[in-house]
Amino acid sequence: MAKYELIQVGESTYTAAITNYSLSLGEKLHFIKTSQLSELVKIPYAKVVIYLAILGANKNLDLPLNNFLDDYTPDDELMMKHYKNILEGCSKTKDNRFAEGFRNSVDKTKGKGQKTILNPQLNIECVEDRYVLYTLVSGIDSDIFWYYPIPDVERIYESKQAYDSWKNSPKTQ
Repeated sequence: MAKYELIQVGESTYTAAITNYSLSLGEKLHFIKTSQLSELVKIPYAKVVIYLAILGANKNLDLPLNNFLDDYTPDDELMMKHYKNILEGCSKTKDNRFAEGFRNSVDKTKGKGQKTILNPQLNIECVEDRYVLYTLVSGIDSDIFWYYPIPDVERIYESKQAYDSWKNSPKTQ
């Protein structure tokens, strides 16, 4: 499970994590070129990443950029700590032993005449592609997709895929 960073902005404390909403908003506001995680490190200002992380983790938050910039006034060391923790939080994942249990239970032997179905090679280019795959195809709730930290969404997706594979594999005794 991903960790949220707590950020003090003026008198309020917000949770912060990079979410799919963060990436989508960053692209729409022209802070990043594409809605890919790799684009975050190209943003020259740590405050912008922190701002996107706050908006991404707090559905329906009305915090204009100018207000954020006026009210978020940590010293440089604390700001860099927030920035580093947010970036690490969206890139570190743990092994998913839950999904591994399902994957290991799937019969990988091929019977006579049984066709092998290969997984398609997908090029996910933007947050909209991820939305289709995770929400429309895999059935992950839209709010989870948009507002949960990306490592959590990835883990849910991985576990769902492993479960579906297990459920749909031929039953052998």
